[in-house]
Order: sequence, then structure tokens, then C-alpha cells
Amino acid sequence: GGIWITILLKPKIPLDHLFMITMAGSVAIARAIRKEYGISALIKWPNDIFIGDKKIAGLLLELTAEADTVHYALLGIGIDANISLTDLSPPLKDILTSLQAEVGHPVDRVALLARVLWEFELRYQQLEEGEYDSIIREWKSLSLTLDRRVAIKTINKTFVGEAIDIDEHGALIIRKDNGKVERVIAGDCFQL
Repeated sequence: GGIWITILLKPKIPLDHLFMITMAGSVAIARAIRKEYGISALIKWPNDIFIGDKKIAGLLLELTAEADTVHYALLGIGIDANISLTDLSPPLKDILTSLQAEVGHPVDRVALLARVLWEFELRYQQLEEGEYDSIIREWKSLSLTLDRRVAIKTINKTFVGEAIDIDEHGALIIRKDNGKVERVIAGDCFQL
């Protein structure tokens, strides 16, 4: 009932902007859900799509590279399209949803996937043309994370603060409770 795909890419994007492939994918999924079903899908930093307070999709980017050369990138996408919530265990029912549950009937997975791929291709072309600002602006306009209190857990530490921005490299900018501003490149983000 779900959509699980991997897109193989050979990006012509500078190494310091490769993270934007995930941003473009997130925007594509949120836009596709909004356009196909009229549902307000939003992006939770760094790579999840939510409807309300429940996750509906996620992305993962893997790279194969040497020095400053990227051989290829794999963008994994999972979308809970026609997943029955009754089949989920109790803890998962509280944090996940599906398009079928949201719209009240099964959705056409082929049509949804076609829309996601079309939306992604538009944004991927923007990336290859160096139009990074437009992707960042669109991501920010669909953000569930910005202007909210969050808990951040990285490999080295855990802290709480307000998500105030995302920078040109995709890092989440947090104003901690002590007033210090911290840049988070990778980690888990929990909405408070």
C-alpha cells in the first residue's frame, strides 16, 4: 500500500550543495500531496513530511564519492499512501498516518508517484542550474519546524530551543534557551 522508491542520480551540483537534493525531494513530496489531495503537507527538518502532527513520508540521501567527485546519489523515498492504520501497532498509530486515512479512500499510487517525480524533476533541474535560493525559499514556506520550539539530539549533545532559520547549506539554526545561536548540520529534531 505504500510507495517506496530509490532515485539514482548523477548530480552536477557542487559538493557543498548536495544536501539540497533532499530539500528538493521534500518540497516535491509536500507539493504533490497538496496538489493531488488538497492536504496541507509540511516538511519537518531534515527529511520528513507531516500531515498535522503525524508523519506520512520520509527521505534518505546516500552518496558515493571520492575526494571532491560524486559518482552517484541515491534518494530513497517512502510515502504511506494506502497503508491501513488498523494494521499498525499502537505506538505507530500515534505518530504515523497515510493518505488513505486522510482522504477516506484508497489513492492512486501511480498518479501520486508520477506527480512526485514531476515535482522533483522541476526542482532538481533548478539545483543543476544553481537556483538554490528558490529551493530554500520554497522549503521554508512549507516548514513545520521553523518558528517552533524543538529538541535537538546530535551525536554529541541534546538541547532545546527555537528553530529560527535554515541556512544556505541546509543547517537548522536554533536559538537555544540561553540565547546562544547554534547551527545543526545533522541530528534528530523533535517538535515540542
